[in-house]
Amino acid sequence: MKNKRKMLEIVSTLLIIILVTISLMYFNTQENNTEIKSSLKEYNAKLEENENMHLEEDASEDKIPVPNGYIGSKADGENEIDTGYVIYEGPEEVNNENVEEAQKTRNQYVWIPVPDASKMYGTDEKGKKWGKLYDFTTDTGDNIDPITGTKPLNWSISDGIMKIISKINKKSNREPDIVTNIDNTVYDMNSRLKNYGLGIKSTHEFLMQLEKEFDDMIESIKKYGGFYIGRYETGNLSQEVAVVKKGNTDISNQTWYSMYEKCKKLKGNISTIETSMIWGSQFDRTLMWLIESENKSKEEICEDSTSWGNYSNAEFTYINVNGNITTKHGATKIPTGSTEYTKANNIYDLAGNVWDWTIEGVDTFNRVVRGGYNYDKGTLYTANARHDYGYPANRSINNGCRAMLYIK
Repeated sequence: MKNKRKMLEIVSTLLIIILVTISLMYFNTQENNTEIKSSLKEYNAKLEENENMHLEEDASEDKIPVPNGYIGSKADGENEIDTGYVIYEGPEEVNNENVEEAQKTRNQYVWIPVPDASKMYGTDEKGKKWGKLYDFTTDTGDNIDPITGTKPLNWSISDGIMKIISKINKKSNREPDIVTNIDNTVYDMNSRLKNYGLGIKSTHEFLMQLEKEFDDMIESIKKYGGFYIGRYETGNLSQEVAVVKKGNTDISNQTWYSMYEKCKKLKGNISTIETSMIWGSQFDRTLMWLIESENKSKEEICEDSTSWGNYSNAEFTYINVNGNITTKHGATKIPTGSTEYTKANNIYDLAGNVWDWTIEGVDTFNRVVRGGYNYDKGTLYTANARHDYGYPANRSINNGCRAMLYIK
């Protein structure tokens, strides 16, 4: 009897300790999220309009830098930073009356706030900026961010100097960098670059271009406190002019080089912005923001993304190519933005549908694809998944891309 009583006391004590620990973790997370939001409010409050952008206010009266040539949405559900502030190309106001038409006819992007740009890049001993790429996990530890569950992927910082940790006999995930060849097949090499239509004549020139594009993107984030991500996977990829619009089905089966070039041209004649294929560090930052804004949990990002992604084991209704509502079963590639099931903070299809190609490189011959695809389960290729089978000169019906936009 005494032993039973003692055992009950021990179990009760352990339960109390566990509950207290969970409570402290919850309140610490809430406090940290509040600090992040407060720092963004303070940052945005200091922004001033310039020749490249104007300031608009979201539903909470927080300021957002909107590039000239674009306008912030006034439609319900699209005008709040914390739940995805949407901008539309063109001057006409977007409101509850015309939003459905605007989604199908105008390019759209969602604001991704970045409270600390230093978490997106580091500088090596030669002064070159490298993107900081992350693993996502539900584990805890000294090297894991308590809110987002992220830890460095193949890089470390010592005395302010960033170092890319190499894998045995091959190069690690990294950006910005070139991917030159595999055996006798060349990619970012002089002989092939001339044929890709990029206007680039040499490997060195391409490397310099990628480094400048990355540097310019980081400087914009430091200046404005964030960047814009394509609301939908990039469409019209087989045509001369790509789009970021709802209901597109032409979202894959082109080479990385073609997609990279089409994303760069998305800016059109608007000189106040730059557009491009998304960087791996931007993709990671977007997923972090989903966790910080409490739209998605760490588990939904890195353990099972079935509940918000187009995977073979996900079942939901969507609008098909004929404009009819139908139920999706099994592996089906769906039109962009065709179901609210795959929406997270006003961004569609980050998880599943088609892999999103990025500028991130790995080994000497791959560009990294992100976010999973419709042929597999949401427990295998989760939203944070990065896959390194992407030979940049190859085409696949499973590989598409996502664009980004930043203000000059």
